[in-house]
Amino acid sequence: MGYTYVRMSVPERLENHVRGAVKIATHVIEYSRHLVRGNKVSTDMSWTRPELPPVVLVHGFLGTRGTMLPLTRRFQRDGRVVFSYAYGTFNLGSIRRSAEDLTNHLRTLCEKLGVERVDLIGYSMGGLIGLHSIKFLQGHRYVRNLVMMGSPLSGTWMGLAGVAAVGVVSPSVWQVLPGSAFLEDLLAAPVPENVRLRQIHAASDVLCPPPGPIDGVAARDYIMLPGGHASLVVAGAPYRACCEFFEAETDPDEPDELDEIEYAFEPVPAHLHVVGPDELAHSAAE
Repeated sequence: MGYTYVRMSVPERLENHVRGAVKIATHVIEYSRHLVRGNKVSTDMSWTRPELPPVVLVHGFLGTRGTMLPLTRRFQRDGRVVFSYAYGTFNLGSIRRSAEDLTNHLRTLCEKLGVERVDLIGYSMGGLIGLHSIKFLQGHRYVRNLVMMGSPLSGTWMGLAGVAAVGVVSPSVWQVLPGSAFLEDLLAAPVPENVRLRQIHAASDVLCPPPGPIDGVAARDYIMLPGGHASLVVAGAPYRACCEFFEAETDPDEPDELDEIEYAFEPVPAHLHVVGPDELAHSAAE
């Protein structure tokens, strides 16, 4: 990969932590700004690269279509047509029911556009919805690739806050608790052979801590990026990781080209800093 680990001094570590915290806070603010847009997001049908499948985005718990707007705009600039759907009030309903709705949307979309399959991105709980669709509801007939971004595949104890707040009316907050029957069934079911999976997680995600790769996800497709939960839909690196995955060859013997993506499979110690080739070249020039 060409990455080098550089030992950092205490002041450098402090500066690095502060810089990271500021960036995460900025991403949270931008995410919140898009959240309040609600579900009033228009679909741009100017499909300038029709050779590329449509992209379907599924937002997470307490999210709206507006929260997926940064990803939507990036894919549209890339020439793709992008669709996102609203799943009730802030996605409070059962994940199983939302997966049924998603499968119906995917079927209708493929039929109307005359495409075989789409590329699907599920953010946070949206990843669980997409995975349930392809494993249990024939969604694999309509999905080529599934990217799960910050999805609580092993559960999240933050669900307890949801149980206390909306547990009476929201089945989904119970379903995302660690050890829930829903998650056990979801992870135990096999992945359809014709669907490729990728997990993308944020190293500083406290809402949905990275769970490790699930069965069916290749080592090269478990991506860890800097940032927090909101960074996954706001920052540019997760988008690039999605594009690389969607456009990669499917030959299992050919490794994906990930040189342009900062990623790691294991946490980096606090006293070390990951330096990529570009940063090393820049330092040498100085």
